[in-house]
Amino acid sequence: MKRLYTIIYFLSALCILSFSANSDKITKVLEYNPAPGQHINRLFPTPAYSNTPDSSLLFASNCLVENKSMLGLGAFGGYAVVGFDHSIVNIAGEYDFKAIGNAFTNSAEPGIVMVSQDLNGNGIHDDNEPWYELAGSDYNVETTIHNYRITYYRPNPDKQKSDIAWKDNQGNEGTVTHISFASQATMYPLWVEADSMTFTGTRLAGNAYQNGSYWYLPSLEWGYVDNNANSDSNDKIGFNIDWAVDANGNAIHLDYIDFIKVYTAMVQEAGWLGETSTEFAGIVDLHPAEVAATYPPVGDDYVTLDLQNTTTLATNPLSENSHWADTYTENTNLQSQIFTFSHSAGWGGTYWDGFTISNDADNADYSAGGSSEWVNHQWGVMAKGGFNGEGNNFLVANWGYYNESSATNVTETSNYVSFNNGKTYKATGVYVCNSPWPYYGCKNGDTFARKFVQGDYFKLIATGYAADGTTQTGSTEFYLADYRSVDSTQWTLNDRWQWMSLADLGEVSYIKFTMESTDTGDYGMNTAVYFCLDKLTVEDIDNEPATVVNTRDKNKTYRSGNTLYNLSAGNKVEVYRANGTLIYTTNANSSTLVLPVDGLYIVKIISENNVQIIR
Repeated sequence: MKRLYTIIYFLSALCILSFSANSDKITKVLEYNPAPGQHINRLFPTPAYSNTPDSSLLFASNCLVENKSMLGLGAFGGYAVVGFDHSIVNIAGEYDFKAIGNAFTNSAEPGIVMVSQDLNGNGIHDDNEPWYELAGSDYNVETTIHNYRITYYRPNPDKQKSDIAWKDNQGNEGTVTHISFASQATMYPLWVEADSMTFTGTRLAGNAYQNGSYWYLPSLEWGYVDNNANSDSNDKIGFNIDWAVDANGNAIHLDYIDFIKVYTAMVQEAGWLGETSTEFAGIVDLHPAEVAATYPPVGDDYVTLDLQNTTTLATNPLSENSHWADTYTENTNLQSQIFTFSHSAGWGGTYWDGFTISNDADNADYSAGGSSEWVNHQWGVMAKGGFNGEGNNFLVANWGYYNESSATNVTETSNYVSFNNGKTYKATGVYVCNSPWPYYGCKNGDTFARKFVQGDYFKLIATGYAADGTTQTGSTEFYLADYRSVDSTQWTLNDRWQWMSLADLGEVSYIKFTMESTDTGDYGMNTAVYFCLDKLTVEDIDNEPATVVNTRDKNKTYRSGNTLYNLSAGNKVEVYRANGTLIYTTNANSSTLVLPVDGLYIVKIISENNVQIIR
């Protein structure tokens, strides 16, 4: 009996090991919604499975789970949505998965692939999880129609082998012909109660042509399902997640995907062959053992910002729901490990820009109270805490954009990071999240900002600089709000920590952050210029300390009341309101200058080689 127990235990262990590996095939079908077509209610699904939505979905699952057999999608727009037991990982420079169809030489019925992420991790696709098209070879050709919409209508009378009428958003109308060998009573899905079905997507130009009694449907170059033979190479049937675009064709980077949607992409009939309808037979993950990258990366060569144990707060840690006590103190320094974060303050403790530290969990909307109420509650983050959760510290950044245009060195700007050991590091990435003020300004509008509409965006831009403070090493950007797509389901408004790769910056001595918004007026951005950071990570490349240039110390002008002292003749002086409005400008003729205004303003002193900001 002992030997038997041993054998049973060994077999059990083998089962556990075998089932713990990721499947490279489809493991679930979440939706099956075919358009009318010659095979609907006859083969896909069979009559026995065509009576209810649950039955049709069960039929689709029996076909596609484990890539068992093919499934017909009907005419243009008909689709299936499938999922997996793991995330399919985007491997840079490689095909990530391939799609199986029913194509052979001159018999291509191309289907388009869309991808999405399970953002909330519940295992199903939700309406707020956007779809992105993988742009194939014909995405940008002149004959391709984007944002195409077609509606099919139930025949009247129904179930009389009637053609299916359709109309589209291009002013066209036609029918899906009930061809002679389609033996079913109707091609309109029997389980659909509505009298019309509407589908949207990208429409590809037809590929059919006739030679005598024969019809030919040649394949497109690449990037479609049921387009090339399953035995073809990956450059024909493989898909790269980096092909993802939104409805406007803007490139979208996805580290992984969890759901794939395939739909028929042509509106076409080929004589006795009937309508073009994609047959979909499965997905094969080409890297099933890969695990989606976790950020920040770990290792002896990486340095990651730890705001729970900063140099700045070493003797005065933050209490609960508070922020750095020296935020409004002039000549204070914000440091943690190797990182030094720019920080400026002035106006007798009434203004600051650059970076500060907070653990405030308040992410409420204070727009009704106007900008003064927002100033009192400027310390939050939409995630309600740092990357590690509520109660953890994070950086709040206030971008002083008014001096960007005239700055000649990165150290003259408001929001930059340097390294206090003078070394150069390879930029890796940082977690970013919206501050509540711009978040609600984009979502609903506020005193200065308007509510975002289609076409709008609000983004954070990171730029790397070499040790001289002027030579740029690279840049990248992250959309905190992205309403560019004509498809509103693809609009995003960041409210959680997301990783922003800084790899394109290369080796840096400084990292500068700026912002851009489509809600901009004559005097700059109307969207509140705040953002939040955590877990900034760089890679140590083991070099010698560099010579650090700090041009902020070159000017020594200071302000007392409404008088400027220690000016140089010829200095240009500009006075701005806090929102960036220019209200006064002059040239200095002596070392002192009495301003015609006194109060809470920003004063910019511009010399031939330098810019100084006094608050």
